[in-house]
Amino acid sequence: MRNARRAGQIAGLAAAVLIALPAVLAAAQQGQGRGRQGAAGILAIIARPKFATMLVIGFVALILLLTRKMKNTVKVPILVLSTFLYGVAANLPTKLFAGFAMHPSPICSATKSVLYGFRPPMIAFLAVILVLTLVGPRLFCGWVCPVGAIQELIAMLADKLRIRRRKWSFRATQGVRVGIFLLFVFLSGAAVLHTTSQNGQTVALSLYDYINAFHGYEIAIQPTLLDNLFHFLPFLLTLGFAFIVYRPFCYLVCPIGLLTNLVENFALFRVVRRKSACTDCAACAAKSPCPTVPEILKDAAIRPDCFSCTVCVNSCCPKGAFSFAIKSK
Repeated sequence: MRNARRAGQIAGLAAAVLIALPAVLAAAQQGQGRGRQGAAGILAIIARPKFATMLVIGFVALILLLTRKMKNTVKVPILVLSTFLYGVAANLPTKLFAGFAMHPSPICSATKSVLYGFRPPMIAFLAVILVLTLVGPRLFCGWVCPVGAIQELIAMLADKLRIRRRKWSFRATQGVRVGIFLLFVFLSGAAVLHTTSQNGQTVALSLYDYINAFHGYEIAIQPTLLDNLFHFLPFLLTLGFAFIVYRPFCYLVCPIGLLTNLVENFALFRVVRRKSACTDCAACAAKSPCPTVPEILKDAAIRPDCFSCTVCVNSCCPKGAFSFAIKSK
């Protein structure tokens, strides 16, 4: 079992490196090719309303987490705001939200860049994701991502309705997530999924185009029934399964999750256990929806995805053994 866990961790790290390394190299090339102008261009994109508000929401969430003021009365409005701004708003016929278009989505910022080359908007989006994740705890995936936000809201609703959710093994979900990513790499490299461009060239397509829940926020009727199926079904399945499994898209599919799962282990802030206050009752492991808490209790070096849901901090331990703080050595 320990060997299987270690193999899963190694595979996850390798997949995350495959995502992150091209982005780093592309950023370096961008800086070398255009010098200060290129860096200024990326910073200008980050200053746009979509990315700037992402950073603001992320850091506001961090302050609330660190001060133990992230209660449900605050948590729900933040998640609703992120769902609206980065998922729904671009569909509204008003210029006010014109800058909040879905593309590039988090998935496309990584996968389409690998296929077609890194561009400033992609680099800027990946930079925002990495900064929020390095500060931690999982600020982008937990509080900003519209697919993550709506899954969290559904999980909270399921708890209110007393719907019992299943807890999957992280080794299993990580294996599926890594497998999908490796299949994406193979199919893209071999151009098994491809189309013909206007100039007659064969262009590889991304496997994630067919399982990308972010497309569901783009409320537009597609040309064919099959196109509509690929467009909306992943999002609808994500909403449905979120009632019975915690964050199914995040744990099973999202390639950005592989990257942020690696990065969060080096984040400045994370969930920290105060051993002197812990009675080892394991109530936190039973109540928390994620597979992270059992690994925290074991002092594991590499943890499963933690989305800073606040359950282990606010709802489990009466002695306050858990908190959001700078990680201990």
